[in-house]
Amino acid sequence: MQPDGATQPQPSLLRKALMPFESISRQRFDAFQPPHLILQRLTVEQVEWFTNTVGNIIGTIAGKVDNGWSYAVLKGDRNGNYRVCTLGGDTFSLRAARSRFLLDMEAAEKAEEELARLERRKTVANPRP
Repeated sequence: MQPDGATQPQPSLLRKALMPFESISRQRFDAFQPPHLILQRLTVEQVEWFTNTVGNIIGTIAGKVDNGWSYAVLKGDRNGNYRVCTLGGDTFSLRAARSRFLLDMEAAEKAEEELARLERRKTVANPRP
């Protein structure tokens, strides 16, 4: 466990994710001002927090060994407001939860990249007068 309370993710799992995600502290995660009412629905203690390099995809893993693990992936909009895009749960292994979580973070980032690509294409195809 790190001094700020975060657990140390296993490097092999982080390397498997194709997109760059960074393990961050609870304080840095809270600085994104995620919707805490939604995160409280996880009903257990958050133990790990992550962000992509841009900071528009953030997430947390929550749980306890005896109760299982769950996670939330959130996407930020242009105004800096975050909304849940994926909730996962019922995982009895932190390692399995982290693996699924990182795959869902990767999927969220790919979806954002695709939306940005389509938006650029739309702008090129329909330039404003």
